[in-house]
Amino acid sequence: MITTKSKQDDYLTEFTDGTYVGQCDAPVGKGGQDAGFTPFALLEASLAGCLNITLRAFAKSHDIELGSATVETTVTLVPGEDGSTFEYSVKLPDGLSEKDTKRLLAALKGCPIHGLLSKPVAFALKA
Repeated sequence: MITTKSKQDDYLTEFTDGTYVGQCDAPVGKGGQDAGFTPFALLEASLAGCLNITLRAFAKSHDIELGSATVETTVTLVPGEDGSTFEYSVKLPDGLSEKDTKRLLAALKGCPIHGLLSKPVAFALKA
């Protein structure tokens, strides 16, 4: 569960899960101070982080050596008239076999956030 609180500046918002705290804001062009991630960026970050964790967990459980190399995932939310598309890319360490690369990329479909966002989502306002 995430709880948000309005801060003094217009649109600056603090969010917490009870353990960790972050903030988001609107860009200057939308009346904010650009003092934090935008809500859209947080949505992109959620998917990118989950893809990255999923890929690394798969590699670890299948003895695919990633070493100390950084695995990078990039996500962009592209709005459209009939819905939005999450475009993503992955940069894997050099030296992986073609077989391991294919296995790792296929494992991305196991990302829980990818799965959640692939299905219809409903909203319910709780009193």
